[in-house]
Amino acid sequence: MDAQSSGPSQETAQPAEEAEEPAIVRPKDSDSTSQKLINNYLASSGGRKAHKRLLNIEASGTIVEGKTTRQFTLVETRDGKRRLTYTWHHLGRDYKVVRAFDGLVAWEQQQLPKVLPHVILNGQEAQHFKCQRWLIQPFGLPLSPKYVFQYQSTARVNGRPTYLVVGYGPKNERSWFYFDKETSLLIRYGGLGVIGNVKEYMDYRATHFEYVDGVLLPTELSLLVEDSAFGKITFESIKTNQKIDSGIFNQPPDIVPLLRSKHTER
Repeated sequence: MDAQSSGPSQETAQPAEEAEEPAIVRPKDSDSTSQKLINNYLASSGGRKAHKRLLNIEASGTIVEGKTTRQFTLVETRDGKRRLTYTWHHLGRDYKVVRAFDGLVAWEQQQLPKVLPHVILNGQEAQHFKCQRWLIQPFGLPLSPKYVFQYQSTARVNGRPTYLVVGYGPKNERSWFYFDKETSLLIRYGGLGVIGNVKEYMDYRATHFEYVDGVLLPTELSLLVEDSAFGKITFESIKTNQKIDSGIFNQPPDIVPLLRSKHTER
């Protein structure tokens, strides 16, 4: 199922950020309009029962960012954990980088061409990775109680009229969700990220959908940076409710260098 387009891109409701970034005021509760829009989305994309059965997703495919093409494998769980592995080949060498969120800490480690110590991700980069999921959104238990949702406005996404809802995460991390007025599907979502050490809006616009175990999921995502196309994610395989070792999200053990001892010759 393709996300229909009625003309050239007309992203007209980019959430406004004030220059001095004032303190975020978290609403006490979700409002009725945002709750209705989320319920309509759950119903239109397979039904609440189908979403409730969705415990985790394993996916693989290709991501293009600018001139860089990499393969990826992704694991997302309903309680918010994530693991994203990138692999690519460049100038005769294989590269592999793992990024994960264990529910508390986000970390990253290079594993090829050689294993390096993992690093803890901080700031806006870590926040984006923790909160801006590609496939499982925070609309169901056990993650949803940590969020408050508020209807913000109408908007247009690639020419299509939508309703815009802002979500406030566990630490007031904000995400923006665009629900198509006609289909109720979630056709764009994202939040602030970092590009070249600069905070930018980094969004994902769904351009194709398919049913996977009764849930309508995006199989192609257009990457947007400040409303400009930056790349594309293509899912080649999506599997649900797999047996997942919870240890894959944990930080790897520290790498301790081995020191060669020197012996005095007699």
